[in-house]
Amino acid sequence: MSQTADLPTTHSSPAPERDQTATGPGTELKRPGLVLLLLCVAEFMIVLDFSITNVALPDIQSSLGFSSSALQWVVSSYALAFGGFLMLGGRLGDLFGRRKLFIAGLIGFAVVSLVAGLAQNAEQLIALRAAQGLGAALVAPAALSLLTTSFAEGAARNKALGVYGAVLSFGFVAGVIAGGVLTDVLSWRWVFFVNVPIGLVAGLIAPAVLTESRGGSEHRKLDSLGAFTITGSVLALVYAVSRGETAGWASGEVLGAFGAFAVLLIAFLIVESNVRHPLIPLSIFRRRTLVAANIVYLLMVGSFVAVTYVLTLYLQYVKGYSPLATGLTFSVLGFAAVAAGMLAARLAGRFGLGVTAFSGLLLQAIGMLICSFLPATGDLALILIGTALVGFGNVTGVVMVTISGTAGVPDHEQGLASALLSTAQQIGAAIGVAAFAAIASARTSSLLADGVALEAAGAPALVSGFRLALAVSFGVGVIGSLVGLAALRPAKDADSSAAPETHVPVG
Repeated sequence: MSQTADLPTTHSSPAPERDQTATGPGTELKRPGLVLLLLCVAEFMIVLDFSITNVALPDIQSSLGFSSSALQWVVSSYALAFGGFLMLGGRLGDLFGRRKLFIAGLIGFAVVSLVAGLAQNAEQLIALRAAQGLGAALVAPAALSLLTTSFAEGAARNKALGVYGAVLSFGFVAGVIAGGVLTDVLSWRWVFFVNVPIGLVAGLIAPAVLTESRGGSEHRKLDSLGAFTITGSVLALVYAVSRGETAGWASGEVLGAFGAFAVLLIAFLIVESNVRHPLIPLSIFRRRTLVAANIVYLLMVGSFVAVTYVLTLYLQYVKGYSPLATGLTFSVLGFAAVAAGMLAARLAGRFGLGVTAFSGLLLQAIGMLICSFLPATGDLALILIGTALVGFGNVTGVVMVTISGTAGVPDHEQGLASALLSTAQQIGAAIGVAAFAAIASARTSSLLADGVALEAAGAPALVSGFRLALAVSFGVGVIGSLVGLAALRPAKDADSSAAPETHVPVG
């Protein structure tokens, strides 16, 4: 038997009957390159929008008269709707058609982006950013589940996920660069207008490129109470985390949101245990690798955002870089991410999921440790090396986690598995930004004289806070890498009837 550098397909018991129009491992994909390109373009737009908007925040504030406390809602309203409706969006795609949800999300996102670029006041823009988040919550799980059901589990899917992961990281960096260019040359409104042609063109050509895909069950009734409770619980959690740093973690507002999250989550578990057709079958959580993949994803993204958040502040407030120069500095991370996407599937086939995930996440953590030696003065050689390692390690980890989280999941639940991963990503990002902002601020404040506001802190105090936040992110990254090594190895799930064994050759 010849050796192979690719992961073989998973051996499983027969899945439920598929929709006759669905693509997947049982059918030949006629235009795989075009399908992958379309799905990557859609996800590129979603990631681009996140980073491109952050760069334009100062101009948006001065143009629309945002207060300092209200400005965060340009980002938070988007994250709230995106994270809150992901589970519902993923399950709707499973039940009623992923292509339908994908197209509706793309067109809606493009139209709302056009209106957002024309917003005349702060209230309008905040509401429109929430609408953008809802559109993204339809597109993201649909795109990933369309990919996993269009490419057969094993070599084809792993290579496609490698390209997909590279595009996501590159989209983030491209957004930082494009945001600087568009804001400096044109105006902040163009950071929203740029989504319009991408979303409309992708949405209009999708019917000709994609085949409809959904689960094979005849049941099409939505579990409304389950949808309400899970959406409400995630919304409450993301809101609490987003407001913690501004309102205070012990404030009634934040504690009330955490309380609402707990109550709604308990209600959701009770509902799903007693309805005939649950929105999220609780049996899916018996898949060891799926649960582990979500935990690793949360830790990985939570630590990754520390680098992007802290270094953006460091480069602009300490080094005095413009938004464009800041974006160009991050381009090293983007190119390393693309390289990782091209190599990740091959590395997984040679060394196995667990070892490759551990190596990628450990590289990300080492890159964070290098970045934590932020120079108050001098060149940025160490920072460039650190961000390159972070970019390569992050995408390697993303690909391994996505392979693990979707492997062995029947096609009729791929939208749900994709939504779980996307939700872990959003919650990890929200918690990461809030936690590392609090760590950096607390350290900086402790170095200031009594009565000196945080906004008046000098470079030494700021750098000290940034260094501590990055050092803590290194620790979180190491924990994530160890969890990946222990839990993402091929092994039989606790529920063998629901989760088949995945066999991965070494060498």
